[in-house]
Amino acid sequence: MAYPAESIINITTLINSAGLGTSNFGAGMVFADFDSSSDATFAEGSFRDYGSPSQVAAQFNIASDPYAAALAWFSAVPKPKTLRIYLRIEEDTPVESFNDAINKGIWFYWYEFETSIRADDAVVLALGAAGDAAGKFFAYTTNQATVRDPAATTDIVSKAVTQGSRRMLVASHATELYEGFEIAAVFSRVNFNAANSAITGEYKKLPGIDAESLTPTAYGAMKQKGAVFYTVVETGGERDAGRIINSKTTSANGEYIDDVFNLDAFTNVMTVALYNALTKVPTKLRQTPAGQQVLIDAAAQVGEKFIGNGYLGERLYIDEETGEEKLSRGYQILTKADDILLISDAERAARGAAPIVMRIFRAGAIHTVDLTANVE
Repeated sequence: MAYPAESIINITTLINSAGLGTSNFGAGMVFADFDSSSDATFAEGSFRDYGSPSQVAAQFNIASDPYAAALAWFSAVPKPKTLRIYLRIEEDTPVESFNDAINKGIWFYWYEFETSIRADDAVVLALGAAGDAAGKFFAYTTNQATVRDPAATTDIVSKAVTQGSRRMLVASHATELYEGFEIAAVFSRVNFNAANSAITGEYKKLPGIDAESLTPTAYGAMKQKGAVFYTVVETGGERDAGRIINSKTTSANGEYIDDVFNLDAFTNVMTVALYNALTKVPTKLRQTPAGQQVLIDAAAQVGEKFIGNGYLGERLYIDEETGEEKLSRGYQILTKADDILLISDAERAARGAAPIVMRIFRAGAIHTVDLTANVE
């Protein structure tokens, strides 16, 4: 028998783990009342996934709210792939149902409840606050006429904006029950890994929703209060039958839906990128400038990804060190690899890196145009 080469050459293989994947920001969920489903095997406190309204109709009456929500969700273009429905536990409050789904690890980003639940403004506000705290987006629709009254100050939109929940939109419609949920469905199809994929909600079409034609007073009230609406647009006798206008959240900062949605996605992708850079090293990430550079490079790769998908873009800014005006491609990482040499003994003992400071510049979206025509 020959002498084995393995006795001379000892090879150890180090296998990288797969790491974390990014979250699915296209996942929508309807919280159905415990007695809504016609399927006795659908247990309270559980969920099911559906790929079309017809699948929902097999387990919910076509006159039910879950079916109406499914019609709105699947009417969006491009059409979402799935909708998740959670059947509430009978004795739970709406917020308890919401938290139960989260505690069970049921993933969703966009969510809605039945109209009986949404009839109480206090419950709506509580659900908005709970969603904001949990990083979930409440795509809510109201039929309150007072939303369109400039003199009214106790309507749900005014109350919600006073509360200031960032991850909540209030769509106003006279009759439609799930206009806001279809707006959420439009955003659900955004693929942040694709080029030029970031969108604004403004001027999008909602095929499943009747566009309204209202008075200037109603339009003014909704814009001033922060309600989203779907309306006919016309000029010179020509009509565009349906566009989303005023696509804002109830944020105290006056943010648009895409401002919040895109930042949530950016934060998630950045978290995953830095986690994977930290953990997918077969040996260790050294507490040296070289190790710090790995983390800086991971952050920069995320910045480049979000320039490519359209969330970040060029911006003139003032350099705080030099006072000079400079042009950013869309982000600026202020931390240098050598900064890790300056961390304290306590930070080093805790195995920390130098904090990464990054400025990001949103590309934004053009919603209005001013033009001055000089006639010669």
